[in-house]
Amino acid sequence: GLMWLQHGGNLRHTSEQNDGVSRYGWLMHDGENFGVQEIRDEGLVLRTEFVKQPGGDHGGDWSWRVTAKMEGKGPAPLLSLFFYVATDGQGTLRPVLENGTRLAAVAGTAEELGDFTLTFLPPTGEGGEGPKYASYNFLAAGVPGLHRLTDLVRQSLRESSVF
Repeated sequence: GLMWLQHGGNLRHTSEQNDGVSRYGWLMHDGENFGVQEIRDEGLVLRTEFVKQPGGDHGGDWSWRVTAKMEGKGPAPLLSLFFYVATDGQGTLRPVLENGTRLAAVAGTAEELGDFTLTFLPPTGEGGEGPKYASYNFLAAGVPGLHRLTDLVRQSLRESSVF
């Protein structure tokens, strides 16, 4: 899943009516193999896209892309994206780090899927270049239920990690 935080704003995990998100919803979705969703939040446009390639023993391989842009001109505020992987008490997860800091993948095992790997490619700009400024952190923790994930992330943020 995905959480996001704009400098000075609230940590967002969901988009719901009356929470200040101006617009959200699916732009395209076939209910099975692909989808494009857009979330507009205080000048930020988050676009998530997924596509499924059928095959294998468990329904196929999934690819997911997140694009973040600001509406209008002017300097972009600091934006933090929090990608998370969780099991509901079934299976195991193990972080795979690149250079000791960037979460490059999560390897796991689950009863329904067997062994699996979720790979996180490095972020890129519109021209394919890397981000001008980026820092990477990861948190591995247990939480008493998936409904508590937002609280866990919020409590884990320290003043020193907010620019």
